This record gives sequence, C-alpha cells and structure tokens, in this order.
Amino acid sequence: MQKPINFSKYFKYLLILALAFILSEGFSQSRKELERLRSKKEKEIAVTKKKLEETKKKKEKSEEVLSALRNQITQKRELAGIYNTELGKIDIEITHLNEDVQALDFEIDKLRREFAKLVVQGYKKRDAASKINFLFSGNTFPETVRRFIYLKKLLGFRKKQLVLIEDKKLEKAENLAATEQIKAEKLGIVKRNNQIQSELEEDENSEEVLITHLQLKESTLQSDLRKKEKAYRELDAAIKRAIEKEIEIARLKAEQEKQKELARLREKNKAEKSKGTNKPEEKYVPPVSNDGFGKMRSRLPWPLSSGQIAQGFGSHRHPTLPDVTVMNNGVNISGSSGSAVKCVYEGEVSAILQIPGMQNTILVKHGDFFTVYAKLETVSVKKGDKIKTNQNIGTLGTDSDGKTELHFEVWQGNQRMDPETWLYKR
Repeated sequence: MQKPINFSKYFKYLLILALAFILSEGFSQSRKELERLRSKKEKEIAVTKKKLEETKKKKEKSEEVLSALRNQITQKRELAGIYNTELGKIDIEITHLNEDVQALDFEIDKLRREFAKLVVQGYKKRDAASKINFLFSGNTFPETVRRFIYLKKLLGFRKKQLVLIEDKKLEKAENLAATEQIKAEKLGIVKRNNQIQSELEEDENSEEVLITHLQLKESTLQSDLRKKEKAYRELDAAIKRAIEKEIEIARLKAEQEKQKELARLREKNKAEKSKGTNKPEEKYVPPVSNDGFGKMRSRLPWPLSSGQIAQGFGSHRHPTLPDVTVMNNGVNISGSSGSAVKCVYEGEVSAILQIPGMQNTILVKHGDFFTVYAKLETVSVKKGDKIKTNQNIGTLGTDSDGKTELHFEVWQGNQRMDPETWLYKR
C-alpha cells in the first residue's frame, strides 16, 4: 500500500525560499536607498552644471570656473560610485533570483515524480468496480474503514500535488519575469554609468587645460588673491568691532540690571529686618541664560533655498597657486543672482556693513550668537529690526569676478564657528 505523502519534508525547502525572499527584500530596500541617493546626486549635478555654464559666460578661464568644474567632477565621481554600488546590488539580486528558480525547478520535478506515482497507483484501481472490490475485500470492518480513508486521502493528495505544481510554476514564472525586469534596469544603469564616466573624463581633461592656463597667469592671480584677502580682512575686522560693541552693550545692560536687582533686594531685606521678622536675607541670583539658538546645532535652515557649499570653513589650498593657503571664516554658498537671502533664526539686526569687494553685509544678533550674511546686492532690513526665522533680509549679488556666492558666518560671542555644523543636512 502506498504511504501517504509526508508534506513536512518540504518544510526545509520552503524555509530556504522564505529566507531567499527576506534577503531579496533587504537588498530591495538597500537599492531603494541607492536610488534615492542617485536621484539626489543627479539633481545636484544638474544645478552645478547650470552654475558652471553661467560662470563660464561671466568669466572665461577663471579661478571660479575651475572651482565650479572641480565641484562638478567631485559630484560625478560620487554618482559613478553610487552607480557601481547599485550594479553590485543588482547582480546579487539576479543571483538570488536564479538560485530561487533552480530551487523551484528541483521542487517542481520532485512534485511531478511523486504525482506520477500517484497516477500509476490510481490507474491500477481505475474503475469503480476495482475501487469497490479493494474497499470491501478487507477481512474486517475496521480494515474496510482504513481502506476507505486511504482512497480518500489518495484522491486528496493527487489534487494537492496538482495545485502545488501549478503554484510553483507560477512562482517560477514571476521570478523569471522579475529577473528580466532587473536585467533591463541594469542595462539602463550601465548606460548612464558609461555616459557619466565619459563626461567625467572630458571634465578632467578640461580641468588640466584650465589649470595650465591659470598657472600662466600667476602674477594676475596673486594680485586678485591679495585684493580678496584684503576684503575679507576688512570684513572680519568690521564684524569683530560690531560684535565687541554688542557684547559690551550686553555687559553694561546686565550690570545695570544686576545693580537694580541688588538695590531692590537691599530695600526688601531692610524692610523685613525693621519688621523684626526672622526671615533670612534674600541673596542675588544671576539670571539663567535661555539661548534658543544654541540648541539649533545641525537644525538651522539654509540662508539660500537652493545652493551648495562652494567653499567650506577653515584653511584651503589655493586651486592653482602652489604653496598658497586661503582662509575662510565661514562658508561660501553658491546661488543665483537676485535670489532671496533668509535669516536662519529669529533675532535683531545688529549692523549693516558696506565693505569694498564684499558688497552689503548684515550682522544679526541671536542672544549670545551672531550670524553674518555677506555679498548681498540689496538689503531689505535696517539696524535694530526684529526679524523672524526664514524672513527675507536681502538678495544675493554677483561680485566683480563673476562669482555669485553668499558668504555666511556663525559666531558665539567673539569666537568663530563652522556654519556647516549648524545647518541641517540636505
């Protein structure tokens, strides 16, 4: 007598398929993240490319063009890295799907062999008379019942086997379709990757040509650099003077408030003493600073709605002049001429400065902190104005070098800070 099929032995194969599915989902999520990064980087490159073209029109073969070109090269290298990582993930996905198809082929073949055995067994008892004879040929009633149950299970197992075979065929077809779709995606990414690699090679060749050209103009570059450094020194000195003035005003105001509070406490303690009360003398307690700006590290909005950091905080090697280092007390954020410049946090306009080479500069006080917005073409606020977060304070201008960048600084008291650590990550 044919033994009933033990479906528990398929458990390990089902477990393998389940694990494969889970791994596939994990890789799918990873690819979604890569797709998001890829899309973001492609948008950044589009903005940089537009900026590069604008800069080229304004000033051909300049240091600014080289800076924009290098920024684009960096972004394209990052995008190529994302493409390569994504292709690696796709290859792993295709491998897993192929393994799943092989496992399904094995299962389908096994199910078909077992179904064939059931068919052969059913053929031997193919007519009703044979089934009846088989059923009632038992010597005892319990044996007849067992034979009835066996025939019922045999028919049920045959139906289940057919359903299982069809399900596995459908699953295999879905996996094959998914494989073809992923392969098509891979071809598209390979094509885009080849294109970006070609563009990258062209950009790197342009960079070499531009560097050679600029090095021939070293004396002019040295002169331009001295002018820029003079403008930044004058800006820095003016900011320091304005901040020191604000700090002194705040100190004097705090001292006045302290003396006023001490006088009030003396009068109060004197009155309590004259009444003969035994209350202890009330002592002066300095006010607790409640500076909201200080809690906004890495959470401040950007002063320009769109744009990227063209030069970061601190010292940097000059792009073409050998052994020359330039210092940046803030960050330079590239933008479009005439775009709105916004205040990153509520505060009070402390000063409006006009520095040659820096256009208009606005200094905003936020308690113990200050923010600086330089190279503005127009200013829409005045000294003493109370302003809100994201309020427009002016428009961005283009300097004599054809550069359209906002110079942005953050100070805590008279100490400079890296503004990039205060702005939220885009």
